[in-house]
Amino acid sequence: MAPQIPARPSGRRPGRLLPRRLLIQATLLCLAGLGGGALVGNALAGPSQPPPPIQSATTRWLAIADSGSGDSRQRAVADQMVKVHQSRPVDLVLMAGDNIYPDGNLNRVEATFLRPYRVLLDARVPFHAVLGNHDIRTANGDPQVAYPPFGMKGRWYALRRGPVEFFLLDTNMNARWQHQMPWLRRALAASTAPWKVVVGHHPVYSSGFYGDDPAAIARLTPLFRQYGVQLYINGHEHHYERSRVIEGTTYLQVGGAGASLRAVVPEERSAKALSRHSFAEITATPTTLEVTGWGDRGDRIDAAVLRR
Repeated sequence: MAPQIPARPSGRRPGRLLPRRLLIQATLLCLAGLGGGALVGNALAGPSQPPPPIQSATTRWLAIADSGSGDSRQRAVADQMVKVHQSRPVDLVLMAGDNIYPDGNLNRVEATFLRPYRVLLDARVPFHAVLGNHDIRTANGDPQVAYPPFGMKGRWYALRRGPVEFFLLDTNMNARWQHQMPWLRRALAASTAPWKVVVGHHPVYSSGFYGDDPAAIARLTPLFRQYGVQLYINGHEHHYERSRVIEGTTYLQVGGAGASLRAVVPEERSAKALSRHSFAEITATPTTLEVTGWGDRGDRIDAAVLRR
């Protein structure tokens, strides 16, 4: 049955037709008021979707490892970290393991984490940690994984911040590599980030006390080459070292954030290696990765720019 057109009310003169431009504007305002979607061409589309989150073009972070001594050495490094943040605000801090000495017990978290980094924590700078060999001595590290201020989404997990995607691993002897490696392969393959940064406690290549790790070289470097990992950050070695680019990857050791130092003998592949209490400041843009090493007295001990 055809719809009935209602008669005009009696006693009123017929109104004039609105110009087409005004009619279209009135229709759009009506649709907006009803929340009914948007006009696309001559068709009414579905409800509009919120725009995707915009990734910042720059991400700056600090990297530390072997930090959890709770003594004056850790506090001196932490004080310099605060100065960097106050000068150039950072988006996060990465902790590459041995977060609490000597055995990872959260009973010492006040002295080894909350007190040294209080200014950064009060400024709401997020921390994200991995487990070191000392951390798993208490309940296999599970309390640290569950401790919210350590920012761990699991024993291994990924984070995307601006042009960087971080892949944080459990590199301990008892790590569940049979589950972790398939996850890492899938995560690296799916990543669209300009920069891929892997973080683990143990070294792959090192000029320090432990030296190169053949098992880590065999396990990780093929994936680094295949999926274009440009930076690996670790601790365990108690010194600062940045390698030259090795098959596309730079290896950065930041194990001088609190624990007692050990000697390091630079090798040919070492771009910078020294036994200093220190940390790294790293700034990523879509095309560059700037690495700066800072000593516990506020002196710059290293500077390099990596390019894609």
